[in-house]
Amino acid sequence: MPLKRATVIAKMRGAFRQGVSGSRFLADMKVAGLSYRRTDMLADWRSVNEIEKKEGAIRFVRKDYYPAKASMAQVEWALSKEFMYKVKVASRTRPDEPITERFANIMSDRALTPKEFEALAWEMIKEQSPKRIGEVEAITGWSAVQRVME
Repeated sequence: MPLKRATVIAKMRGAFRQGVSGSRFLADMKVAGLSYRRTDMLADWRSVNEIEKKEGAIRFVRKDYYPAKASMAQVEWALSKEFMYKVKVASRTRPDEPITERFANIMSDRALTPKEFEALAWEMIKEQSPKRIGEVEAITGWSAVQRVME
């Protein structure tokens, strides 16, 4: 079931962007053989929709302020920590090449300001790829997710 659920959640983002209703999406997944418990599927649908609606909202929070609940998606997923921050990392391997954008997740047990989680992203890059730190041009906070209890 975990693989099936992950596959369905990945498809939910595209369906939401296309304007598909929740019940229509569930029916389509049932036909495709990717159905699981309806209650769980609807909870996942709500979580994915909230993430999509609040995607990019954290960019407009001041760097020294804690994000308000209105700019954070509330999900019922089993995250390892209470908060997950998504940052966009812009890098360039050579000066004449275009900028490559990737995303990284920063997990935390406490709420962080954009300045704090962007600094943690820099530290993570320094630890994991010390030779490539010079290629990073910018790190921007992109979205925030908070785990809530069911």
